Amino acid sequence: MSLSGQLRVWREEPLKAVAAEARLMRPRRLRQFASFGESSILHRPMWLYGTAHASVGSNCLLMHQAWLSVERSAWDDDVPALRIGDRVTLRPFFAVSASFSIDIEDGVSIGASSSVYDSNHVVRASGRSILDDGGSTVAAVRIGAGSWIGDRVTVLAGADIGTNCTIGAGAVVRGTIPDNSIAVGIPARVIGNND
Repeated sequence: MSLSGQLRVWREEPLKAVAAEARLMRPRRLRQFASFGESSILHRPMWLYGTAHASVGSNCLLMHQAWLSVERSAWDDDVPALRIGDRVTLRPFFAVSASFSIDIEDGVSIGASSSVYDSNHVVRASGRSILDDGGSTVAAVRIGAGSWIGDRVTVLAGADIGTNCTIGAGAVVRGTIPDNSIAVGIPARVIGNND
């Protein structure tokens, strides 16, 4: 294919251009992450921190402006604190902060501007800012295989979302969402199932 033909393909199918850029970035990603799967794309992230303690599976698409952070408190563990399975799609402006353990299983899709956190700041009576006080609680987060998380969803510490779940846009998830559930709202509550 001629150069002009390749440029036309990239203009008409921008994901092909992004995939070409990802192939060039692969050696860097392999140095940055505990593991970074074949054919995975991390496109122009906004922030990467502690990614030596994060793993990304194969055939993932982590779209632009992602914020991926493994906090220093998780750096001493032998296993990655942030585990992203195979065929995971994270839409633009996704943010994750792993202080303990976050597992995003195979085939999960997470919408734009969504966030996942495994820690909560604790306000103490000291009168100091929560950022200065340093108090937090942590609890593992799991998003089960095949689940679809809508846009602007917040998943909080201790959330356990089952397999094949649908979480509606704007929801805030705490606690357990059973397999095959449809959940919406603040806090998210089950309103149906995907059976």
